Amino acid sequence: MDRGAFATFVARSDDRRLDRVGGSRIAQRLVFHGLARRFNPAAAGGFTGELQFDLRRADGRVDTWTVLVAEDRARPRRGAADDPALIISADVSDVARMAAGELGPTSALLTRRLDLAGDWGVAMRLGRMFGAPD
Repeated sequence: MDRGAFATFVARSDDRRLDRVGGSRIAQRLVFHGLARRFNPAAAGGFTGELQFDLRRADGRVDTWTVLVAEDRARPRRGAADDPALIISADVSDVARMAAGELGPTSALLTRRLDLAGDWGVAMRLGRMFGAPD
């Protein structure tokens, strides 16, 4: 699905539909492998470590992914981090809205739709590290 089609899908979907589609193993795998492909080592500022993503589902389950950032690449895997530098938590529907550009990470954070725990210095570099424009 191209970015425009994805944004249209998100705009036309309610939270329940986004939770159902975005909560599938296939969709999450695509999201995290795409995130890893966009990793920009030059923007990492020397950071190496684990980023944990907790995706909250409407039924109360939490799907957890870890992205291991090394010197020149990022590798995703399903499951919790051993020693996360940062834990990012959000509802699956809000993650889809952020990925589509419909919800900005700063707005999500200020409205408590996105929770961060850990190294705020790393948090401030996330967008640049994973291909978001400055």
